Amino acid sequence: MDGSAASKTGKAKGADGVPASWTRIGTVVGDASTSGYTFILRSLQGKLGDIVATRVEVPADTDGSKRVATVWGRIVDISRTNPFFPAEAAQELADENVRFLDTVLSGSRDHLEAEVLILGTTFGADPGAAQLSPLTYPVKPSAEVFYPGADDVRRLLTGDDETKKPPPAKLHIGTLIARGDVEVSLGAKQVVSRHLAILAMTGGGKTVAARRIIRELIELGYPLVIFDPHGDYLGLAEKQKLFPKSRIRTWYPMLRVRDGNVGAVTELIQKMGKRLTDAQQQLFLYLLSNTPVKDGEEAAAFIQRMIDHATNISAKKKKGEHVDEEVDSIRLPTIQAAKRSLEFVLANLQQMKGNNERLRSQERFKGYDFKEMPDPWDAPDDVVAPGLVSIFYLAGYDHLNQSAIVSMVLEALFAHRSTLSGVIPPFQAIIEEAHNFIPSRSEGTDETPSLPTIRKVITEGRKFGTGLVLISQRPSRLDETTLAQCNSFLVLRLVNPNDKRFVRSVMENLSEQDANILQTFGPGQGIVSGQAVRFPLLVKVKFDEDLVSEAIGDEDFIAEAGRWKPDARRKANAESVARNLGGERPGASAGTGGASGPKAGGSSAGAQAKKKPGRRGRGGLKPEF
Repeated sequence: MDGSAASKTGKAKGADGVPASWTRIGTVVGDASTSGYTFILRSLQGKLGDIVATRVEVPADTDGSKRVATVWGRIVDISRTNPFFPAEAAQELADENVRFLDTVLSGSRDHLEAEVLILGTTFGADPGAAQLSPLTYPVKPSAEVFYPGADDVRRLLTGDDETKKPPPAKLHIGTLIARGDVEVSLGAKQVVSRHLAILAMTGGGKTVAARRIIRELIELGYPLVIFDPHGDYLGLAEKQKLFPKSRIRTWYPMLRVRDGNVGAVTELIQKMGKRLTDAQQQLFLYLLSNTPVKDGEEAAAFIQRMIDHATNISAKKKKGEHVDEEVDSIRLPTIQAAKRSLEFVLANLQQMKGNNERLRSQERFKGYDFKEMPDPWDAPDDVVAPGLVSIFYLAGYDHLNQSAIVSMVLEALFAHRSTLSGVIPPFQAIIEEAHNFIPSRSEGTDETPSLPTIRKVITEGRKFGTGLVLISQRPSRLDETTLAQCNSFLVLRLVNPNDKRFVRSVMENLSEQDANILQTFGPGQGIVSGQAVRFPLLVKVKFDEDLVSEAIGDEDFIAEAGRWKPDARRKANAESVARNLGGERPGASAGTGGASGPKAGGSSAGAQAKKKPGRRGRGGLKPEF
């Protein structure tokens, strides 16, 4: 290490050129390679995940010259043995029920062996002065291993970013698991242009991690579009005061028809409905073109009028009356089949709309200002704008409907970006429960309209400023082709063997040792890897307590069950139905004589057997729920 480099850092150096602030913690032993080495660790001087360093002479040129490199590594495993306490002695103590302290055996001669994964090498005094280089010559057994100072580790993680003017934007996510004094940040540019996947089992902390990244992007004023199937991120709107420079809007799904966007109805029906034959498609296109559009009406109302139009055509054909030439050759069964497909879409829309309205009307959402979703084709700047966070609340809609909505919104926004129209700025889309929107082949992809859309965006989006954050608790259920396009990963706790195996298959630089510790992580702990960091790191994600919603996520269902009382109308209705099914008339009591007895017209069982239920329910009673 040359003196000029040392003087630039202003740090004292030892005789061997190692910074005086670095602590010696062990010595390299055994076989060493260019990918890793093993060293004997001093007691309590290192932990799993610690970043360590050692020094090695490497060939500089073909002329035989050499130079000294600093080799950086991460402890991936630690084993502990005591050669003075063999297994035979332990077996005898167990058999004789003797305490270890009552013997003369030594318990203080533990042998700690740490395995290190090499991250790369640097030359000179500054670990962040240049890109990490691969190690080209093995570490020497007997070399000393050091515990670097926090400042040097920070410089190693950030590279030369701090010297750039202006420094590149960073997303602070937490600290190293083993060193709370070393912050970990992701490169913002790499996250928004190269896509990020956050993977964890339920309770592993994926929502906490997502909120942390969302918060950092909001602070940068970057436009966000969040697809929220369960309301996990609605609390951001509740905390609007924490983001005075940004606007947070909560949208509920709604599609309205205008003269210029009838094609959106076609898209909706194609994504949500059943597949149509050529003849059914011909009828559908006719209905679409010949059903008058009432500007601004709900898509459900327009679809109902398409159904009415089809019913009218069917009635005319049955009577032999004249119909337009375009539908004259279409047979009645074809019309009925097309009607059923439209009715299926209509019923889904109406049911899911009602579910979403009931959820939004709950007391806990009283302070939320839900707005009807803007048309992403006509008004994309209402969804994407600088400093705007758009949260699409999809709760109440089933998987197919949610998938169709995500597909329509993303397709429209990406179309505006890919045509370079300048209507909307670059944006980041965050997709929670991503396994429902980009399922693997084994999950069935035919009924997931969002899959081809997301595939297209994740493949081409980086060229047009459309980034994705995919969040999932079941990685093995994700489409492998899509997930592999993510260039950065934040993987928290995973226990399921299939999930761990799948993650290893799509993460190129996840070592076997790192894969083995995924199940040992606590909440909020994980490994971050990919282009957003210089090398894989074990991190503890920062928990943003001030973003925890006061209305959502802390429901006390035990208390709710204790307060619950049956609906009086429903109870009375059920009792009325029960009496009717039992053959009782209002006012008659079981077990009495009179008109209800056997003498009044045979056995009651026989009378009930002859009685046929009407279409309104048994005995003509129609329950009103």
